[in-house]
Amino acid sequence: MVFYNTYPGFLYRQFLVCPSKAPSSTSLRGMAGLVTGSNTGLGYQACVQLLGLGLSHLILAVRSTSKGEAARQSLLTLLPASAEPPLIEVWELDLGSYASVTAFVERLKQSGIPIDFALLNAGVANFHYTLNDSTSHESSIQINWLSTALLTLLLLPVLDVQITQAVNRPRPVISIVGSETAAWAKFKEAQIAEKEQVPLIQALDNPKHFDMGDRYYTSKLLYQLFFLELFQHRPSDKCATGTILNLVNPGFCYGSELHRTAEGAFGKVLTGMKRVIGRSVSMGARTLVHSVVLAGESSNGCYLSDNKLSPFAGYGGSESGKVTQIRVWNETISEMRQVIDVDDLLSKI
Repeated sequence: MVFYNTYPGFLYRQFLVCPSKAPSSTSLRGMAGLVTGSNTGLGYQACVQLLGLGLSHLILAVRSTSKGEAARQSLLTLLPASAEPPLIEVWELDLGSYASVTAFVERLKQSGIPIDFALLNAGVANFHYTLNDSTSHESSIQINWLSTALLTLLLLPVLDVQITQAVNRPRPVISIVGSETAAWAKFKEAQIAEKEQVPLIQALDNPKHFDMGDRYYTSKLLYQLFFLELFQHRPSDKCATGTILNLVNPGFCYGSELHRTAEGAFGKVLTGMKRVIGRSVSMGARTLVHSVVLAGESSNGCYLSDNKLSPFAGYGGSESGKVTQIRVWNETISEMRQVIDVDDLLSKI
């Protein structure tokens, strides 16, 4: 494992590396973007910074529209009174529901809004086994891997088409918030699934395999493996001229609500740790803004951390890792087949 992906590497960055703000000369005037999980934490702070750079049209994609509306009002109050107010919309998006994901993208498609970037920030870290009522999958696996994968797949052709419909249009960006913790995942379910000859998803859904300390790491690794395999299936011309896709790591931040389900003594210890070694959400959000606005074409298919290209977790580098990566892709596509015409969709990405 390279130093970057070790615990000492993590602590080095947390204490000694400070991601820079976007240059004050950066202008997003005339641009439109959407941010998921944007009513709180990192997503909200990213919106603050994007609007501060002059973003003209912002879609807050949130599970609770009432909380989204409160965030919209709060964002508007932070803008200078002399500034021309941007258009900020609140759209419902519940990553716990495939129907909500497909409805959201269909609404975007029908709206005709030319999206310059999509920041997929919504995620969850569960400290108790929680079943998703809609799909019967463990909820962190559902949200951090499966539904985020579906949203990525559905958004790609929508944003790709925009490039062909406008002259000299910059390539849009889809940036997905990942995590360096993917490199620390034990991912024991891969061995369990292999040994018991069952699907990975079945092993992950089994409550007896749920490991509170490893599940979030594993969920982020699963999406990373899907992301890497996606690039193996995307045609070279689309990779060269289509929508830019990247993963971004904001670091460990205090003030986010990622660990909101932690309770009792453990919750207090975690809160204390975040205050000691965590970055502010404002600092973490700088990396998200960089990924959608400044990283550019060189970030396509890459992993970003501290505003620069960084190494992936490395899990897929071994022969067994490559096999698991393909398995993750196949199971993702098999799951999506129950929701959409996935073969038609794959022909468009």
